[in-house]
Amino acid sequence: MRSTKIIATVGPASRDAEMLRGLEEAGVDTFRINCSYLEPHEVLELIQHIRETTPKVGVLVDVQGPKLRTGEVPYTFVEGTEIELTSDMFGFDLHEIGIQSGERVLVADGQIELWITSIRGGDISARVLVGGECAPHRGVNFPDTDVKVSALNEKDYGDIAAAKQGGAEWIALSFVRDAAIIEEVRNIVGDEPRIIAKIERRQALMNLDAITRAADGVMAARGDLGAELSFEEVPNMQQRIAEVAMIEGKVSICATEMLESMRTSHRPTRAEVADVAGAVRQGFGAVMLSAETATGYDPINAVTAMARICEANENHGGHKAFADAHPTESAVGAATAALAQRTGAASIIALTYSGYSSEILSACRPSAQIIAATPSHDVARRLRLYWGVTPLVCPRDSDMTKAVDDAFEASVDEGFVQSNELVVVCASRENLRSTADTIWVHNA
Repeated sequence: MRSTKIIATVGPASRDAEMLRGLEEAGVDTFRINCSYLEPHEVLELIQHIRETTPKVGVLVDVQGPKLRTGEVPYTFVEGTEIELTSDMFGFDLHEIGIQSGERVLVADGQIELWITSIRGGDISARVLVGGECAPHRGVNFPDTDVKVSALNEKDYGDIAAAKQGGAEWIALSFVRDAAIIEEVRNIVGDEPRIIAKIERRQALMNLDAITRAADGVMAARGDLGAELSFEEVPNMQQRIAEVAMIEGKVSICATEMLESMRTSHRPTRAEVADVAGAVRQGFGAVMLSAETATGYDPINAVTAMARICEANENHGGHKAFADAHPTESAVGAATAALAQRTGAASIIALTYSGYSSEILSACRPSAQIIAATPSHDVARRLRLYWGVTPLVCPRDSDMTKAVDDAFEASVDEGFVQSNELVVVCASRENLRSTADTIWVHNA
């Protein structure tokens, strides 16, 4: 079974009920809602629509954050000229950003490059290093600036409230600079939804370890990250994001333009296939489709292609960074993974209420699939985003022997295991709602 998880963005091409169900069948584990194009009440309505249509699939609400854009009018930047930066060019006050002389401004997602030559009172002058035509509302990045802007705005708080009210499993925070914003949102939402930090600023890379420890997962958001970095830096930074996430045992997502050509084509380019395969081999636990499913002409085919690439390139049991870095926390999970490999078991059944033991197992990257048996539908939806985890909703009997038998029989009924198959089981015997403390081999 495929271990790498697939996130698909819901948009005009994929919102109707029949398409959502088709995407689930094709392999989507979590649906992404992009708040950039929706008001908070629309976010809530879309969560409810997804939940009613595909009740087993998780929902990730992607909060827009302080996306800085150009103003209402188009502008032509002539290369080599000296210009004054005005309010017509930008939809925000450059002075509030904290920009200094000698720093760069990247416009239109990095296509146009300006260099600040002087700041005198209210006047800011710049030289156009790379010119071009700029349409209204294009992205602006400040790769050299410690940007002084609030990480969340009023709309973001509304979208977060909608995610909480709708019962979304995940919130993705855009343009994270440090761990402080993670803690602020955690204080708002509590334990749920879980929080993904999008890494798309140079500042975030400088604080990557602390951000990853504070969040429940990280996303290599290569669009804005590619604008803030030189293009040759992006692959190494992408790999670093994957490695830090594996060390900390957190969800990791690779995103942006993974199968971009499939917005209009029925098959991916060879370069795109290599890109997705590379992310899988680097250890990312999930890959994400954006415009391919939101506005593409064949979203189901894009998901099918993504699933095929992932399955063909997975390295089961090849990443042990978490177990090595956290020997105590991973003790039971790592031992379970090792026992499964030693016995040749294709599956591990983890009895869990909160999902925590399955999350630890996922971080240990076993060679066997992880069947997370839980009585909670909410937990099952969340666990769908964890590498290698196949959630299974089934009742949990207080008698351990019966609980294991019930989970095994339910796994057989779902086609996850064969009736005579050997599996490794992990659970807690001392306290049914505590972390796993016992491992054993189950052979029906």
